[in-house]
Amino acid sequence: MAKQKSAKNNDEWTKTLTKVFVVFILISCVLGFTLTMGFFSIFKTAADGSGIVVSYTIRDDSGVAVLSSDQTVIENEGVVAGVSKPLQMVIGQNYSDFIVPIDVYMYPAGVTSYALFEPELTTIADESKGMHEGDTKTVLFPFGETMTREMTAEQYGLIGGNYSEAVTGMWIPLGFAPKPEVVLENETAPETVSTRMAKIVGMNNDTLTVQYGYASADIAITQLV
Repeated sequence: MAKQKSAKNNDEWTKTLTKVFVVFILISCVLGFTLTMGFFSIFKTAADGSGIVVSYTIRDDSGVAVLSSDQTVIENEGVVAGVSKPLQMVIGQNYSDFIVPIDVYMYPAGVTSYALFEPELTTIADESKGMHEGDTKTVLFPFGETMTREMTAEQYGLIGGNYSEAVTGMWIPLGFAPKPEVVLENETAPETVSTRMAKIVGMNNDTLTVQYGYASADIAITQLV
């Protein structure tokens, strides 16, 4: 009787060890596959057609962070406009409109449609070619310095501004329609208008010169497909 009980215990113990061994093998396979995929992802290179996730910080010509998805920048520097999620892009994709709206959290308004421009996104995508996951780079927007317009004191008042309180370097919100033109409150606005922060760069004879183009973007490839 004792021998039968011992044999039964040995059989159960053998089954338990077998189950533990199978589980161990499965976990090892999963970990091995994950580590292997992670290892080989280091060697992936962004190219035309690649899907990329890009953490970014867009800056003006003085280096001020205007818009960012980088938590470190947001916490340490602050941002002029707001914060957003990283950009999801396909290198080489074409945009149907000059204005490409993205969701941005702007205080105190909350989540707002924010206007990025096709040349900015195309430049970020093109400059990502040859990069790997974890790589960082500063991308220049040479076209940004030409993106200016003049506003009279009256026009500035129509968007809630007070010309007597305006100073060079002040940031003001402008509205952009799907076609590349600034929308003022006394004009007929399309159904969708996106906000974009612009900087006052000049004042003369009751006229403001505002720059709505930006200078650069710090980018980091966080995922490459």
